[in-house]
Amino acid sequence: METTQSDRRSQPRYAVDAQASLFFIDVRARIAGRILDLSTSGCRICSEGRFPVGIYRRVETEFKVDGLPFRLAGVVQSVHDKYTVGIRFLDMSPRKRDQLAQLTEEIQQAGTRD
Repeated sequence: METTQSDRRSQPRYAVDAQASLFFIDVRARIAGRILDLSTSGCRICSEGRFPVGIYRRVETEFKVDGLPFRLAGVVQSVHDKYTVGIRFLDMSPRKRDQLAQLTEEIQQAGTRD
């Protein structure tokens, strides 16, 4: 049996479509894009331009889903192609973690009602 990236994730990801931006801390570059999916441990973002760095680079991710703004520290965990990366969230406060858990639960419940 082949193990896919999603099989190794500890948290399920939910499809979302919202504006996002990534700030690459070490090169001081900001890229706009769209957040494609979200979990309590990370997200996948597709950018409008090429990503300037590879994996394991520190980033800050900003997005707003269902009117709730987030700014979360993380690291580039995977590069899917030159425009799409997976981000693993790091150093989240308990308050932010609770907000993100509540948001993903609402997304999950909305998906089961469709």
